[in-house]
Amino acid sequence: MIAPGGVEAIHEGALRLLAEVGCAVLEPEALGLLAAHGAAVDGQRVRIGEQLVAEALATAPAGYTVAGRRPERALAVGAGADPVFCTASGPAFVLDGGQRRNGNLADVRSAVALTHQSANLGVYGLAIAALDVPEERRPQVVAHAVATGTDKPSRVDVTTPLELQVALDVAEILYGGEWHDRPRLWTVINTTSPLQLSVEAGRALLCLARLGQPVCLTACAMAGTTAPLTLAGLLAVQHAELLTGLVLTQLARPGCPFLYGGTSSVSSMHSGALLMGAPEFWPLVEATVELGHRLGLPVRAGGALTDAHVTDAQAGAESALALDAALRAGVDFVLHAAGILSSFNCFSTAKFVVDDELLGALRRAHRPLAVDDETLALDVVAAAGPGGSLLGQAHTRRHAHEAARDSLMNRDPYETWRALGSRDLAARADARVAELLDGYVAPDDLDALTKRQLEEYCLG
Repeated sequence: MIAPGGVEAIHEGALRLLAEVGCAVLEPEALGLLAAHGAAVDGQRVRIGEQLVAEALATAPAGYTVAGRRPERALAVGAGADPVFCTASGPAFVLDGGQRRNGNLADVRSAVALTHQSANLGVYGLAIAALDVPEERRPQVVAHAVATGTDKPSRVDVTTPLELQVALDVAEILYGGEWHDRPRLWTVINTTSPLQLSVEAGRALLCLARLGQPVCLTACAMAGTTAPLTLAGLLAVQHAELLTGLVLTQLARPGCPFLYGGTSSVSSMHSGALLMGAPEFWPLVEATVELGHRLGLPVRAGGALTDAHVTDAQAGAESALALDAALRAGVDFVLHAAGILSSFNCFSTAKFVVDDELLGALRRAHRPLAVDDETLALDVVAAAGPGGSLLGQAHTRRHAHEAARDSLMNRDPYETWRALGSRDLAARADARVAELLDGYVAPDDLDALTKRQLEEYCLG
């Protein structure tokens, strides 16, 4: 949480950075668009005045709905909607038998299957890079595995021109030539801290905005290396970068959905590495949500992020605290919500199912307590009387199913736990993964023509 008056001070500081220092925008067309609307352009340095920011905020929506393959897969973002959770996204490594190895296409399919069966995760997030597929074919092959493996929406990579083109082509195959008549794509575009928007980021931003697709711009400033070591200074840099992207998005298409994103954290002063499990990350999550909501924008922040390298107590504690901070602040979209280890660098199926259960528990914990005649149950207490048992009451039977949910967490007495093999959480998680993958059934909502077009485009 930001101290009183701090939100306005950070916002004003970011406006000062934009007006006096500026932001480097490396994409020529984006530079021209900003210049045409009154920004001061000096080479690749753009200085943006407060008026342009105010005009952008006037057109950016407070919420929007992203359509799905089926109506029930549509997801609302912001404007009071429930938060949307997306899996881990993009690591190159997989934890396998306690050791890290390169990710492969089979890992992608496993992550898709787990996401498809999750009650908490609404979006698949490119959980692992398929490094066994040639780089020039990887976007198409992975797109096929995802589209045929789940009917949930997925986050698509748009970092390179090829990835962007594949995302647009697959959307047309799935939804037809007018696919962009409503928001459909889940993407993330990253700034380059401090105060820079790359050629690739600018190109993707302009393309998606002009198609009316949500632009999730995310800053990952590193305190002590790419931003000031003090958290307020880091937030001012992050905020300035995101305001630059907001202005550019709204100039490209006024009213385009914009998702204000921040995953900034601190750098290790020993190694220079980005620390995602450090205590500083959790207040930064809350502050990011505060700043984005102060602008009236939906916000991406948080995640089940940890610096741990295995599914251990550190991983659980850091992930729980980060997710709780995001939910407590009122976050709208969470990437890396399940399965991530080693900061952003490793995927674990065991941690995936632990995080999935953690999400379910936190969602219940943050749900307001319902208070009415049924939940107060005064008549039930009266029927049992002082010293009586409520176990046999009809009220108890009505609510017993909700209270008896299955859990990965141990709820058995010590003797029962020992008799069942004394398995710790990691072992139970491995068993749950095997159970889920064994029972997985792929969706069958795509017609034969769409399946053939996907196969020809992605695998032909």
